[in-house]
Amino acid sequence: MKRGSLFILGLILLIILPVGSAFGDERTLKLESRVIESFDAPGDITYEDGTSVYWQVRGSKFSMEGYPRMAYAPETWPIDLFGKNPENRESLQTFGINGKFLRQGYNTIEVIPGQGEGDDWVEKPIPLPGRIKMFDFWVWGSNYNYSIEAHFMDYRGITHRFEMVPAVEGRRYSGSINFSGWRNMYIDIPNYVKQAQSHKPNYEGLSLTKIVIRTHPEEAVDNFYVYLDNLKVLTDFHESFYDGFELSAEEKIAEIWGTEGGTE
Repeated sequence: MKRGSLFILGLILLIILPVGSAFGDERTLKLESRVIESFDAPGDITYEDGTSVYWQVRGSKFSMEGYPRMAYAPETWPIDLFGKNPENRESLQTFGINGKFLRQGYNTIEVIPGQGEGDDWVEKPIPLPGRIKMFDFWVWGSNYNYSIEAHFMDYRGITHRFEMVPAVEGRRYSGSINFSGWRNMYIDIPNYVKQAQSHKPNYEGLSLTKIVIRTHPEEAVDNFYVYLDNLKVLTDFHESFYDGFELSAEEKIAEIWGTEGGTE
């Protein structure tokens, strides 16, 4: 009887183990924290092609003429992040938004990354490294009943919208920036958001398309300010190795086939 039980257990393990290996690429094994945008200077970060990232703001239908406005606020920072007197205080800046709307309602201000300046600016999502587990940034609020959300696009072109959550103890008000001063806000990226495919290479990352500030229909909208700082991700860089792994690396593919996927 014991031998029979052991034999059955062995068969079960043989079935289970290959299945676990097949999905090994989805397991978190190599987590790293990466700052995506510090907002310390316009064009301070670049896309993979070397062009600078420039942010623009865009208001919804009932924005007052000339609004929303944007500016980089010199020598400002969240104390909880950098301390009261950081050594690099002269280089620290935050990204400011000034909004005005003609009437109350579900008005929005979009904070959008792109490339080029002035009339040559075009919006362009920021590719995020690895498989994103968490996305966070710092928000300065002034007790307006507004909410804030982040928008991402996966490799299939599907958009995912998430309300940010304040990183404070106690009850969590999803999306709300109805507070005074700086707070860290974050989202855990759900497992249903596809960041891998079955074919090699498995990795297919997310891109940040925009950050959206949304007003409550009963809240004042005649003149307000919001500041952002330190966009960051917690991401998984693990990839399972196998015989011939190097042939799925982007650098090797470009070396063999060229950047457009064909021979040069």
